[in-house]
Amino acid sequence: MTQILIVEDNGEYAGDMAEFLKELGHDVTIATTASEMWAALTRTPAAVVVLDLGLPDEDGFNVIPRMRQLYPEIGLLVLTGRVAFDSRILGLRLGADHYLTKPIKFPELAAHIEALDRRVRPAEPAPAPIKWTLRVSARQLELMGKVIDLTEKECNFLHLLTINTRPVPRQVIVAGMGGDDPDASRRVDMLVYRLRKKAKTGLGQDLPLRSAYGEGYSLSAGFTLS
Repeated sequence: MTQILIVEDNGEYAGDMAEFLKELGHDVTIATTASEMWAALTRTPAAVVVLDLGLPDEDGFNVIPRMRQLYPEIGLLVLTGRVAFDSRILGLRLGADHYLTKPIKFPELAAHIEALDRRVRPAEPAPAPIKWTLRVSARQLELMGKVIDLTEKECNFLHLLTINTRPVPRQVIVAGMGGDDPDASRRVDMLVYRLRKKAKTGLGQDLPLRSAYGEGYSLSAGFTLS
């Protein structure tokens, strides 16, 4: 949904335009004069303004630069009967994002509005990264205030992955768990299984542990050591 302000002194035309845009799910307000437009923007800033240049109380070419100064983040779409090439150039140079001439089919107008809204809409903030903390001395794994206890081997395993930027080969992990033991490889698999299950149950998140065939294990998220 886009918040749209239509500034058009032809009430019937503005109403038809607003009705069409509302059916598409947009929130539409109408102003028939420049004074009404400024008052509406003070009450509820719009995302896109559809501006007719031929307003009864102020020329649209005077509105554009003022709009740009007061509301630089607004998408400004000029929709006017002034078809002269010089008028189009002037409107764009003064700060209009789009300059469209009447008559225009409403689906085309809606497409311009939606494209403009995508460009001027502020980017949504990136979600905060999930912060994993491995407490080596305490043998604990913490995530967003939740803590689980680790066995010595689980802690050593995660510590080994944390201090390496590249995947840790399986044979290195096996060696650390007793390379002479013929069951060491199987015990690595069991350790990984139990660790994944423990993290999911106790911390509510999948452990960011990646298994790369032929390379070993690595972490797909950063861990802080404490």
